[in-house]
Amino acid sequence: MVDLYLSFGVMFSLCGLAAFAGASLQARARRATVLTAEIVICCGTAAYLNYLWDRPILSRLLPFSGAIILGNWLPIIGAFFMGVCLKTNRVSAVSRAVLAGSMLGISGYSFVSPMLGSPPACQPSAFDRTLDFQTTHSTCSSACAANLLKLHGIPATEEEMAELCLTRRGTHWLGVYRGLKLKTAETDWDVKVEEIRKEDLFSDIHGLGILALSFHTLESGRMRDPEWGFAADVGHSVLVLRSHAPATLDIFDPAPDYGFETWDEAVLAKVRNGILLRLIPRDGTENTVPVDMKALRRGSSAYPPLMKYRF
Repeated sequence: MVDLYLSFGVMFSLCGLAAFAGASLQARARRATVLTAEIVICCGTAAYLNYLWDRPILSRLLPFSGAIILGNWLPIIGAFFMGVCLKTNRVSAVSRAVLAGSMLGISGYSFVSPMLGSPPACQPSAFDRTLDFQTTHSTCSSACAANLLKLHGIPATEEEMAELCLTRRGTHWLGVYRGLKLKTAETDWDVKVEEIRKEDLFSDIHGLGILALSFHTLESGRMRDPEWGFAADVGHSVLVLRSHAPATLDIFDPAPDYGFETWDEAVLAKVRNGILLRLIPRDGTENTVPVDMKALRRGSSAYPPLMKYRF
């Protein structure tokens, strides 16, 4: 948790500086200067939301485990406008207090939301598998993270990764990034995040990784696809094992009643977007761990009782 506390400290400082800058600008600068600054900040906010917010580029700009905190610049923007609001003399003190309080509440919630709640209670595995299943409805990403680490020779469990990845009712990809960064900190591996197109998945240039997916609303209006079980507008993570011709993917789905599957273009047609998290050598090469599908299936052959769900 030290990384998160340090990240919070950095962000508190930046928010304080932004609020001071906004208040000083409003108190000392001409109206035209203040208006120009506000327009620039608004344009910057639009650019941030369009090009940086929730995008893998954040992991390259901020290659730290605390990126889930440091990459949220909305509190800094809110702090600037709160400073401007507090020093304006064109509205009443009550209105200023209400506006400033609203900004503080929204920005504050955005700031601390990754830390709210607690990770789900995972169950210890009853089987000795190479690849293991998720044991709660919320831990597909955590289970995939543990499996990916084990395939790279780094011991990990679903419960441990649920805590490190800040899993709550689900897991944001930046949370998965945090968990992987912490677990690979003193190893030969580093974490790489890519926004991936469906057609790119069928090439063999990416290799082993966690694929975090979100799905289109089903055209039929049903909340679940009858064949594949995907829920409408709900994210899900799987472990990509390898791609091979013609346009197919071998994956391990941690949902207990799925496991090893082969996906084709028909399945991925339901995908709205995807983010791939991989472990790459720190020496800068793109070498990946070779995958022996027969060995993986043998090492993961003990299955739990069927639990009919897909996330």
